[in-house]
Amino acid sequence: MKQKIDQNELFRILVSQLNSSALTQLGVNANPVTGKQDKNIEAATMTIGILESLLFKTAGNLTKEEDGLLSGAVRELKTNLMKETR
Repeated sequence: MKQKIDQNELFRILVSQLNSSALTQLGVNANPVTGKQDKNIEAATMTIGILESLLFKTAGNLTKEEDGLLSGAVRELKTNLMKETR
């Protein structure tokens, strides 16, 4: 029997995956393939932009928890990006 996909859980997974990718691109997390803390500021900027776009496009349509997860991720990532580009 086919299992029903929980759209709310998929949204949380999407935000979490993008957040994790950006942290890896910023060199905060180790690259899971190389084990090294590689930096790709251009890719991180793009990933953060995707999350910001999601925040803008979903405004008013998220639960309080989803909005907190997404806006918190964007805020944390932008702070890390500023530290890395100084």
